Amino acid sequence: MPRPAKFAVPVAAACALTALTALPASAATTTVRKDTATGAPYSGNWRITTVGPLNFSTVILGQQVTAVCDDAQLTGTVTSTGAGELTGASVGECTTSGGISAGGITFGELPEIQGQVTYAPVPGGRDGTLDFAEGITIKLEGVFLGVKRTCYYGLRGRDGGGLAFDIFNRDNPNRPLPGLDDAQGTMVDATAYKLPGSALICPNTGTGSGRGIARGETVPGSGVFDQKLYVTS
Repeated sequence: MPRPAKFAVPVAAACALTALTALPASAATTTVRKDTATGAPYSGNWRITTVGPLNFSTVILGQQVTAVCDDAQLTGTVTSTGAGELTGASVGECTTSGGISAGGITFGELPEIQGQVTYAPVPGGRDGTLDFAEGITIKLEGVFLGVKRTCYYGLRGRDGGGLAFDIFNRDNPNRPLPGLDDAQGTMVDATAYKLPGSALICPNTGTGSGRGIARGETVPGSGVFDQKLYVTS
C-alpha cells in the first residue's frame, strides 16, 4: 500500500496521530481571524475537510498501487496566535488499484499532537502554513495476491517533520479551489514510512496528496463548523 503521503491540500487527509515533539511557539506576527483580514481574532475548534479525493500511491513488487479515499477530516483546536493541537482524524471509503482489493485506511490512536499556524505569505502563492508535530499514523488493509495484508505507516511533511499544509486565504486568487469561498490548504511533501508490525510485502515508503477547506465554529463547542477563517499578521 501507499508510501508516506504527499498532500497537496490543507487539510486533507485523514490520519491518526501520535505526538512526539511540540512545535515552536506561535509567531508573534500571526493572527487567526474570523471572516476577513480585519475580523476579530479567532480561538476555538477547527475542522479541515478534504474537497476531492485524498490520494495515496506506492509501488508493490514493481507495480504501481494507488488508493483514493473520500471524506477525510482533521479536527483540532487553535488560538488566535496560531498555536493549537490536532485532536481527531478520520477518512471515508477508499478504492484501490493495482491488484489490491477490499482496501481500507484508518488513522491510528491520537495522542496529543501539537500544531502551529504561521502567517508566511509567498508572492503568487500561499498566505501561511500549518505544521503538525510528528506522530500521525495510518493503518492500510487490503487483499493482495489473494492474501489480506496490513501495513502501518507514519506520516511526515516538509523538512522531515509532521504533516504540513500551505494555507490560502479565502480571497487569494491562487487558492487551489477558486470556486470555494473558504480558507483552504494543500498538503506539502507528505510521505509515509513503514512501521513495525507491517506485512513483509508492504513497501517502505509512499506518497499522498489532497486539498481541503478549513472552518471554525460560530458557536463555540457546537460541532457546527460554519465560521470562515482568515490568517494574517
